[in-house]
Amino acid sequence: MIDTLGPGMRVTGLRIRGPNSKRYLDHHRRAFGPGGAGRAYYYKFPTSNGIRTDHPSLEVDNCEVSGFGLCGIALVKSNQHHIHHNFIRHCQYQGLGYGVCHNTASSLIEYNLFDWKRHSIAGTGPPGDRYMARHNVELGVSLSHCFDMHGGRERKDDTDIAGTSIEIYNNTFWAPQTPVVICGVPQEKCEVHHNWFPTYVEPNTAIRAAAAVQ
Repeated sequence: MIDTLGPGMRVTGLRIRGPNSKRYLDHHRRAFGPGGAGRAYYYKFPTSNGIRTDHPSLEVDNCEVSGFGLCGIALVKSNQHHIHHNFIRHCQYQGLGYGVCHNTASSLIEYNLFDWKRHSIAGTGPPGDRYMARHNVELGVSLSHCFDMHGGRERKDDTDIAGTSIEIYNNTFWAPQTPVVICGVPQEKCEVHHNWFPTYVEPNTAIRAAAAVQ
């Protein structure tokens, strides 16, 4: 819906609603379930992004972003992005469905409310992909785990790299799904600390990682 054409852009104070607020579980099963029609069939159904950039220093604040099948805010590349004080919800198309997603980008994601999505924050995890997520609140409904970073297995690039740096702290998770999943080994660090998890999430399952997390 919104694609930035240069650096230093700010999107503020808008309600941005997309066309795909549902989970489309049946479509996903038809594509990837037993005897499914496969990836080509899955992507015949159109996907959508709310805000997209591949230029540096995008700021998105005080917005309500909802109903996008692929991603509410897509940070394709570049750095110094700041995503803060937003309500990001109903981005939950099964197989995709991200609140904020990264490719080779770096960002600060703070003071946001997330609800009704598949992953609130996701990264494809190549070198250069990094984020700091702090002071965010998961309000309670999630199709899958909340914050993640993909590893080489998902990219099929014969590495175990899960981004460059990940910092997750002072967040509150009310969703019953696993709060944090890191599917590989970050190049520099992964620090997850001082977060609040619901009492029905076991401490030893709140974080799943391929390597030790500080």
